[in-house]
Amino acid sequence: MEPIPEDHPSQITQTPPKKSTHGPKVVDSTPQSKRAATHARDEVPQVIEEVNKFLEDDVSDKVVLTLDEFATIILGLDPKCGIEEKFTLGPESEAVKDAFQAYLKLAIGEADGDKKRRKGRANDEKELYQPLVDLLNLFTCAGEDIDERIFYVQDPRPVLGSLLERKPDLGVIYAQLLDLAENESLSECLAENDIKGVFWGILLFFVEVKHKKGNFIGAIDTDLALAVRATSTNQVPSSSRMLTRSAAKAKEFPTSHTSNLTRSNESPSVPAAGEGSKRKVELTEEQRYKQVKAEEVKAEAKLTPTQGQRRTRIQCASYAKEMLSHGFIRNHAIGIVADDNVVRFQYYDHSKVVESTALNISDDEWKKLFMAMICQLSKLDHEKLGFVPRLHLDTFDHFRNSEQLARDLKDDPEGLVGATYTFTESPQSRITVTIVKVLYRAEGIIGRSSVVAEVRCVCSANRCPKSGCRWHGETKIMKISFPGSDRVSEPELISKAAKKAQSPDDWALNHLPHIILSITIKYHPLDSAQGRLKAHLKENYEERVMRVTIYEKLQPLSELEDLRELAQVFYDILQIHQWLYECVEILHRDLSIGNIMFRRKEGEVYGVLNDFDLSSTVDRMAQGPSSKERTGTRPFMSPDLLNSRWKGGHLPRHDLESLFYIILCLVCRYDELYGLKPCAEPRPFTKWFVGSDADVYAYKHSFLNDKSDLDIQPYFTNFEPWVIDLRDCLLNGYRGRPYLESNPENQASKFARPHSVDYDWDTLDGTVTYKNFRLVMSTFQNVPLETRWPGTKPRTDSSP
Repeated sequence: MEPIPEDHPSQITQTPPKKSTHGPKVVDSTPQSKRAATHARDEVPQVIEEVNKFLEDDVSDKVVLTLDEFATIILGLDPKCGIEEKFTLGPESEAVKDAFQAYLKLAIGEADGDKKRRKGRANDEKELYQPLVDLLNLFTCAGEDIDERIFYVQDPRPVLGSLLERKPDLGVIYAQLLDLAENESLSECLAENDIKGVFWGILLFFVEVKHKKGNFIGAIDTDLALAVRATSTNQVPSSSRMLTRSAAKAKEFPTSHTSNLTRSNESPSVPAAGEGSKRKVELTEEQRYKQVKAEEVKAEAKLTPTQGQRRTRIQCASYAKEMLSHGFIRNHAIGIVADDNVVRFQYYDHSKVVESTALNISDDEWKKLFMAMICQLSKLDHEKLGFVPRLHLDTFDHFRNSEQLARDLKDDPEGLVGATYTFTESPQSRITVTIVKVLYRAEGIIGRSSVVAEVRCVCSANRCPKSGCRWHGETKIMKISFPGSDRVSEPELISKAAKKAQSPDDWALNHLPHIILSITIKYHPLDSAQGRLKAHLKENYEERVMRVTIYEKLQPLSELEDLRELAQVFYDILQIHQWLYECVEILHRDLSIGNIMFRRKEGEVYGVLNDFDLSSTVDRMAQGPSSKERTGTRPFMSPDLLNSRWKGGHLPRHDLESLFYIILCLVCRYDELYGLKPCAEPRPFTKWFVGSDADVYAYKHSFLNDKSDLDIQPYFTNFEPWVIDLRDCLLNGYRGRPYLESNPENQASKFARPHSVDYDWDTLDGTVTYKNFRLVMSTFQNVPLETRWPGTKPRTDSSP
């Protein structure tokens, strides 16, 4: 097998023959975006450094907007309105002047005569928290009391509701959550820094604070500052008079890391004074948080400005990731980073990370724009802040009820159970459901960000018939996702397959999901941040929709108890996958443990291939990209698709490879089938679940070059013949394939391996095929399994 450096697919001639000695036919169906593969949890403890690798990819494709562009496009601030009209307290009021002075004195210090050094500057960023809270809480817009939002100090406590203990320095929540008595002072409550119980679902937006003289944000555009000065003091600067700093000019910075703090049932300890290491004192939760914070500050002190800027971006992206992956469902998140007197606004949605240029709040004109933007943020409703609309608030206000701060999140870390949503596409397509149980939630910023949950229909009994709902009071499965708007929808693909499943192919219906209802909700082109971003960025922004799909319930593999039934389910998946590709011309492209389900009919088990969000018809795959997402779930992906230089698209054999990796991980990483009980640590192949694309590519490359014994758990011993034979199938294919040279003309090396000009990249020259997989998987323990469909003749063309 060729060494790793030699195996990187490379640039190929633009019009290759049908089969090429230099590499597979170049197709554009799988855009080479490193940030798109789904990250599978698989009970792997999340480590911050590993999660940050995925955030690096999201942040690397950021766009930078001028401040007025950010204010108008993201915040919806009217550039023609008078800034001062929005303030409860104007910039010239004594309260505002005093608050700015109190914060800036600690942030940058006061001039000390003619000396360059400034006096009174804070020693630590923590000294800035409360003065900044006091300042920001002055910039509220006139409105109803129920909409009052408050800035508060979150650090050093982590926000609840996720595996990782992320803790933005400041948070924003509704004041009603505090449930203050008439004689209690809000300012005193905030000064005591005693707000506990905030989870990601009720955090409206965040503020990250630095004390690095603006170096962790970066320089302010002097030209941009001059443009602000040139504008009217009572208007938001016009974009026609300000310079746009494009994403192409934005600098990228080296990687840095944050702490390894994850949730644990064990409290760390330190040696007791005078006792050496013999006796240890358990740290309280508050002490542990403060210790970790001190370690973070110490680590930041060693960073260069460019490293600090990179670290800060990743930190803020990590908060956005938690907001988009936990708590109430959102389509975007907003944050602010303040480094002394320099401030930047940030926005994150499922297509793009957006930053504003930096502003200097020491400057009087900057102050007014800063105040206007904070004021605008304070009056945005739930939908404008990114929460998926139609979350019912009539019986229980999920955002304002003080019971939320005392909520027990052990059994419901998302805080979603009991939430009720109404989705409407038309008078005939309307449904109201209550979430019963969260089954799956994708982690990340960019992508579909699917949420799968058990739901119960709670439409009024007389409304259900009008909307076509026939399952009032029943429990079904709901998936909410945010796919690209130009992608063929999952309901369309499944409908196409179901129409094809006529006698004698009606067997296929038992192996397809049954969709009850699908609603697609588009973003308003003018009244949403996503719509305005699309108009501004054009092709540099992927337009998405929110799709709500209701399915009949299926059962996960963890509910099986019999190994032969498990084998039948896997064999069924192979058969339905082949039928979809050869008869319906649909390629699934996202096989994972979670997408293999089953249904039981009259006592018989039928494997069901689920989740067609990343699937594509063959003709559309040949036309070009249908999404800015790499297809697949990283631990189960073919090494080809993990390689950023692969130009061959997503082939059917890549899904066959995924099926093998699913079987391999199941039998090696779990002690039992029912409940999928994880085996003891260290579990095999854990690095496949926590590494980056490049990491997992290297691990799998090494695996395919190693015929050592596999760590199959005793419970799954009967699957050993399958695993060994399928591994040999892949191993022989990868060992025998030609090198992929960067220049096809450089094939004259005297050490080059001889190969056929007709090499078949689609099947690794006939080794990874449906036929070969059927030979292995059609029997279990030497007893034939049920063959639902014998297969068709192989396709005559080599392109998928």
